[in-house]
Amino acid sequence: MDPLPGRGATAPLALAPHLAASALGRRTFVKGLALLPGVFLPRAAAAEVTFRLGLVVPNEPQRESGRLMALGAQLGLDEANALAGFFGKRLELVQEVADTPEAVLAAGLRLARQERVVALVGGADDASAEALRDAAQQGDVLFINVGATSNRLRGARCHRHAFHMEASLAMYVDAVGEWLFDQRKLARWMLVTGNSSLGREVEQAVITFLTRRGRSAAAVERVAPGADEWAGVLQQVRRLAPDVVFVGLDTSDLLSFLRQYRAAGLSFQLAGVAADPSALLTADPEDVSGVWPLLWHHELQRFSARELNSRFRRRFGRSLEGRSWAAWAAVKLLGEAIVRTGGADLQGLLKYLEGAAPFDGHKGRPLTFREWDHQLRQPMYLVSPRRKGQGEGRWGSFEVVAEVPTGGDLDVIGEPKGESPCRFAG
Repeated sequence: MDPLPGRGATAPLALAPHLAASALGRRTFVKGLALLPGVFLPRAAAAEVTFRLGLVVPNEPQRESGRLMALGAQLGLDEANALAGFFGKRLELVQEVADTPEAVLAAGLRLARQERVVALVGGADDASAEALRDAAQQGDVLFINVGATSNRLRGARCHRHAFHMEASLAMYVDAVGEWLFDQRKLARWMLVTGNSSLGREVEQAVITFLTRRGRSAAAVERVAPGADEWAGVLQQVRRLAPDVVFVGLDTSDLLSFLRQYRAAGLSFQLAGVAADPSALLTADPEDVSGVWPLLWHHELQRFSARELNSRFRRRFGRSLEGRSWAAWAAVKLLGEAIVRTGGADLQGLLKYLEGAAPFDGHKGRPLTFREWDHQLRQPMYLVSPRRKGQGEGRWGSFEVVAEVPTGGDLDVIGEPKGESPCRFAG
């Protein structure tokens, strides 16, 4: 994996990145900044103070996942660097590559204790995120999770030092569930889940969602991992004739199921949570169907999303997706926190992030962390395959059909405060 060049700094929330590209000299630019409301500049141009962030990404077997995280983090660093130099601060990004939970823990501790990073960014999967959570606790630094969805990280294994840019599995389920149940009025659900950690967690999240609405699943089909023949399950679907077939399967099983579901000519509404959205989005559109929740989509246009998507595409020659967005947002937010608080004091940064300081993630609403589990409140996007011939390019087969939630309360998706076991115990 290519190493990341990691020098720079960050900018306050209210200032646009393109200002830093102005031909104005430093002195003239600083005078202009001083006229903007809410901008406070240092009294003198002292030597820049450097703050380091640690990024831990996988090499194998999730090389592509790690690269997407690294690209997002790099764009976040560049945009954070655009203005913070005028505030006497600079950020550096130090990257480590680690694949096993043990190696991730060691890398996180090395970054915290030897590189003296302010925060760790990473979590390509649930096990890696738990390891970085432990490293943050032991190294007395922040951890920003950008890839792990497990509710356990927001519940039994939560910690005050950990914050989550990636949505929880409960948020993914609730996002698609709210649209199907509340908007489409489809209330009779059948679950098809794998006998795996993902499948069990999806099943529990769906049951919890339905219970809140006074319903229960019409049927649950649990399937052993590695299934290649789905005739029995499809026969059950045809017999039950549910409003919704909700799927929680690991990636290879999911793609196999979708192909056979499509070939069987079944027309019941299909929905679910994809363990690896990129595998779903790049599959042959003739093989897939249904509606799927995403953290981000490369065709978003409103609220400066178009500009962010364009910047990423120009810089890296590829489309911005959810994990890249989360890494971009994590680095950008950390830079803002350092500028706003004036330094890298852990308690000051915790107070800032827990204080509902709004962050502009180009999603059209101010994004803040929930105080009870440190999950970022944010809207999500539901996508569905385009009809043949409508899409172009590697990521062009799916289009956004809805933003969820439709109302202003972002807490309607995800585990409610009263149900969360998180107490920030060390």
